[in-house]
Amino acid sequence: MPPTRTPLAPAAPPAVDLTAAQAHVLAGQTAAPSYAGYNVGQYIELVGPLDTGALEEAVGRTLDEAPWLRFSVTSAGGRFRQAPVPARPPVRRLPRLDTSGAADPVAAAVDLVRGQLACPPRLELLIDPVRPDAVPDLAGAVLVTTGPRHHLLVQYFHQLVVDGYGVALLSRRIAERYTALVGGAPVAPSPFAPVSVLADAERAYTASAAHAADLAAWQERYADLPDPVWPAGRTAPAGDTALRRTVPLDPADGAVVAAAARAAGVTWGEAVVAATAAHLAERTGAREATLALFATARTAPGTLRVPGTALNVLPVRVPVGAGDTFRTLLGRAAAELTFLRGHQRVRGEELARTLWPALPGTRVPGPLVNLRPFESELDFAGTRGHVVSLASGPVDDLSVSASCHPDGRLRLDFDANPALYDAASLARYADGCAAALVALAREPDRAARALVRGLAAGTAGRPGGGRPGAGSPGSGPGRRPGGPEHDTETGALPLLPSAHRLRAAHAAVERLHESVLLRVPAGLRAAPLRQALAALARRHPALRLALRRTEGIWTQEIRPAVSAPAVTDPGTLRRIGVAGRTGAERDGLMSDAARAAAAALDPGTATVLRAVWFDAGPREPGRLLLLGHQLSVDDVTWQLLGDELSALYGEFAHGEHGADEVLPPAGGLAAWAARLTSEAQSTARISELPHWSALAAGGAGRAWAATEGGHRLVTALTLPTGDGHPLDALLLTALTRLATGRPRLHDGTGLLVDLELPRPGAAPRTAGRLTSAHLVRLPLDTTGRAGSGEPGPTYRRVARDLAAVPDHGQGLDQLRHLNPQTAARLSNLPGCAIRYRRRTVPRAAGADGWGPAPAPEWRALDVPGASLPLAGPLELVADTEALPDGGASVTLRWRWSDLLFGPDEARRLAEEATQTVRALLPERPEPARDHPSP
Repeated sequence: MPPTRTPLAPAAPPAVDLTAAQAHVLAGQTAAPSYAGYNVGQYIELVGPLDTGALEEAVGRTLDEAPWLRFSVTSAGGRFRQAPVPARPPVRRLPRLDTSGAADPVAAAVDLVRGQLACPPRLELLIDPVRPDAVPDLAGAVLVTTGPRHHLLVQYFHQLVVDGYGVALLSRRIAERYTALVGGAPVAPSPFAPVSVLADAERAYTASAAHAADLAAWQERYADLPDPVWPAGRTAPAGDTALRRTVPLDPADGAVVAAAARAAGVTWGEAVVAATAAHLAERTGAREATLALFATARTAPGTLRVPGTALNVLPVRVPVGAGDTFRTLLGRAAAELTFLRGHQRVRGEELARTLWPALPGTRVPGPLVNLRPFESELDFAGTRGHVVSLASGPVDDLSVSASCHPDGRLRLDFDANPALYDAASLARYADGCAAALVALAREPDRAARALVRGLAAGTAGRPGGGRPGAGSPGSGPGRRPGGPEHDTETGALPLLPSAHRLRAAHAAVERLHESVLLRVPAGLRAAPLRQALAALARRHPALRLALRRTEGIWTQEIRPAVSAPAVTDPGTLRRIGVAGRTGAERDGLMSDAARAAAAALDPGTATVLRAVWFDAGPREPGRLLLLGHQLSVDDVTWQLLGDELSALYGEFAHGEHGADEVLPPAGGLAAWAARLTSEAQSTARISELPHWSALAAGGAGRAWAATEGGHRLVTALTLPTGDGHPLDALLLTALTRLATGRPRLHDGTGLLVDLELPRPGAAPRTAGRLTSAHLVRLPLDTTGRAGSGEPGPTYRRVARDLAAVPDHGQGLDQLRHLNPQTAARLSNLPGCAIRYRRRTVPRAAGADGWGPAPAPEWRALDVPGASLPLAGPLELVADTEALPDGGASVTLRWRWSDLLFGPDEARRLAEEATQTVRALLPERPEPARDHPSP
């Protein structure tokens, strides 16, 4: 039954400036009011069962979530601004057509849509309109039935309101909403950010020193200005529509291209750019090909969440010498794209005016290249949605759009200006370029120009025949790279206890993080490593976690992969070459990189993961720094991610077993949060309340002055083989003896310790900070003198006190944060105490060469601001690592308040406490089994 939709009358957001991309489009549309080339469109082919009522609901609601897609343009004050206008009527209807009776139903549907795309907008109704509620809709959709269980969801947009990336955001949201409606599941909150985010980011960037630096970098790179090269030898004004030639490469040829790209350490996108450059240079006789590449220009926080227009077109120059091989060109293309991505916010129009002032128009020269990394397949409640582009905007000469399907197929769409090409000449160019791509990939070490020349002359035919996609005999089909392609957990996430603890600290949390330094095999490649990190984020929802704070109220959401920085942001991974560097130089580079990675974290935009690869060259193992926000990682997280990352890298780099075949399922974060909330209301958990209420009644504790710094020291010890090692009891015994007679360490009623322990065994196999924390107040030694007497009696008292804690203390977080009734009873728990945390170090490197780096190297990872301010006298972190003989190596990381202790005293006390533990080990009393052993 179609869902019932309550009419909405959303309030219009305030007017904001046009983005630079919008201003460019509006200028072009205003200059040629009857021009329709800025209309873009696509359709989603749906083959299978379809609830048309639910689809109408999903499309309408999604458009309502982006009210800035319908606006009027005002020119007050000498500048154009966009003023969103609510949809009229509030309930959007999804128009429906039926072409199932046509000889070719899909072609008939496409012809109808192209007729719609040929209609320009009415500017008189758009700019300073007399009736703002009558502005034209520049975004919409039509559902076309082409046969039984076969539909096309056609989407049309004007580039004034949304670009290709924004269309992908909208399409994914429609599929997400439809799936939830059909399945009866709650719909996740809207992932969209308003268009003002784009406008504000652009305004800030244009006024910054970064803009001037980026512009200077472009001018330096193009100081020896290359001559423009056009496939047709000239340009002409773009027509309302373009000719199209689609050349699909089948999985076999797609696999050839992917293999050549992997071997060069790049992606299929660089392969398309390199082949396009080689084909263009040979066709025109130019020594260098200049292409015009589409860029998203969305690097500022929050901009990846905006369905709007930010599209930029920037130059890419690829010299093609007579003896240059495809492998060489792949390297040049990769370097060019890396430069472009690092400076992509400089507007192409500005570069065109600065670098090519004599050229007509306002775009950089060369054929357009559009690499479409957006999803080509969507899930509509089990019905596959296949995305097909129909029009991508103005074409003054020729453009090629490339997309890659999950099964390895490449699709190349060539659009041409009808004033310069007819169908036959476009087909020759498109088929030749596609054939060159495959032939170059098959023989990457041959001279590229000669190979392309041979193809044109018919003397270097492809082994599988002349048709792109035919493949060669015996070539295997492409296989989808590892890891699940779809994120199964998105939407609102209740705060976990760890998030409540951070909220209660009332401190800055933006840069709080933990990190791990891994030893990685020599000769890694950046592209598959970046793919593996993105796959991790798809598998683990905590790596897509965004934090929102509104007037002190915290909420969290799990972002869809399409808008998660760990998936979409190339800056997630940074490469630093360290080959030939001294140990001290490497330490310095690691320290600087760790600080920069921490500074890049922003939980507000779900930027919660950063990675830095220290590349030591092809013969020496490198290092990989993984740095995650404290909301998203704990010690178990690093073990999970390290194990999975090696498997995923092997899949993407070497085509080994699919990660989705060999890795166990991950996820379950939302279910775990729901389980904890449910447990907090249970009778069993509430029965623990008297224990914690007694602790609250014991006094508010002592208020120490907080410090951002502290004296950081490291000591170490080894626990022998045995049936369990009660490390918590041993260390708390040492702290109790240390505190006796030293008032700076206690509050007069006992030693108050805040314990954070590893996640329980029932926790899901997923990233996240799933630790539990609780308080314990330990009586001081009755001797009243620090360190006097035998430690055995103190140990037994501490062990008994720990054993008396209900359920290892896992219930306090729940009762304190997840049950409103019990939270009120526990509001006066003492707040400042010694902080103690036990963690597990990732396992040693396996046969594949992945594992933790040597402990001394980790010193470079110490970054100020990584943890909360020290609100008590001491923080102690015990890192435990299992040894082959069954024992454990323990590294004790001490942080003493620099307001209470001098550096020498802090070191003396740390060594004294460590020696107390060693003294207990040889003749340790019967092990306490109250806490899980490390």
